Amino acid sequence: MAFNGIFVPKVAVADRRSGLERDRTLAKDPRVGPRAAGHACGRYRARVIRLASVNAFKLYGDPADEARFAHVEEMIRRTDADIVAVQEIVAHPPKNPGDPGKRDLAKLRVQRLAHAVGLRCDIDGEVMCALGGGNHHAALLWRAGARAGKATITPVTGKIGRFERVPAGMWHSFVTAVFDLDGKKLRVGNGQLSHVDPGIGWGWADAGQVMRAMNGDEIAGLVAADWNGVGATKVMLNDGGETDYDPDPYHGIAWHPDHAYQFDEYGRLDRSAALRLEGPGRFRDCARIANVPWKPTTGRFPGDKHPPRRIDRWYATHHFPDDAVIGLDVLGAELVGHCTDHDPLVVEVDETKLA
Repeated sequence: MAFNGIFVPKVAVADRRSGLERDRTLAKDPRVGPRAAGHACGRYRARVIRLASVNAFKLYGDPADEARFAHVEEMIRRTDADIVAVQEIVAHPPKNPGDPGKRDLAKLRVQRLAHAVGLRCDIDGEVMCALGGGNHHAALLWRAGARAGKATITPVTGKIGRFERVPAGMWHSFVTAVFDLDGKKLRVGNGQLSHVDPGIGWGWADAGQVMRAMNGDEIAGLVAADWNGVGATKVMLNDGGETDYDPDPYHGIAWHPDHAYQFDEYGRLDRSAALRLEGPGRFRDCARIANVPWKPTTGRFPGDKHPPRRIDRWYATHHFPDDAVIGLDVLGAELVGHCTDHDPLVVEVDETKLA
């Protein structure tokens, strides 16, 4: 269907349990085929990798927050993810003579996080991060070495992509890497869009950079971000109608100045960045591929002036196989507490389905 002149795919509504819960239940049922069961069924056995998107909320910014930083590190360890896309690692320009530059400080803090959570962050000495236009930076971490039942994850030399304020013009930044999973290739992207212009202005331009980064060759990919705006996917209802998978979170609630950045010039919820990605960019929302119920990723944190929203999303590129996505879940309060203002989003992928 078309929305504001842009094609957006429609997806049927079916089983409304979480993808991980659904997979665990169906895997025990011998009547269910291997795609629905996900992890194991009959002779089929999935080899699952977990990818987590984590907005770490000003990580390592304020020295007074060391206790919270330790909680964030523990939270990341407990996701048990094989690849982690982290947003909001803080590094400022030098404040005093002899201080490291912003890029060098960002690298040091990515390395600190990787060491704390037992993951890798560099290839041939090159730290896998992209420098934001302000003080928030994005990075990719991954599991090193062999692990029973899983592929060995090896970053491919020469395949790091960085899209930053200069020269790409991004508000924050976007970083990509290609990983070799025992011979199968997977591109992973990670970034963050502006919280004050996530839509038709800077958000639209940033979405173009994401498309450029992820759709440039035959390597299928998954991309995570703090998109700072809601998605645009439409879902079909049982009666033949359709609705937004992401409802308007501001409908019927009292206005707050922080809400203004989420609307276009006509006062409508601005889904422009998602429309560009999901329409002409042909990115597919992994929540819809996994067929999980809507669940917010923000709205619990003290001081958040917005209603619950799903502004963190994993997208699959147009050439990523649907049957490789076998689960997706938002990890909530029991793991996160209030150590960050976003709940981590984990997607599970059957690596045997990758090309």
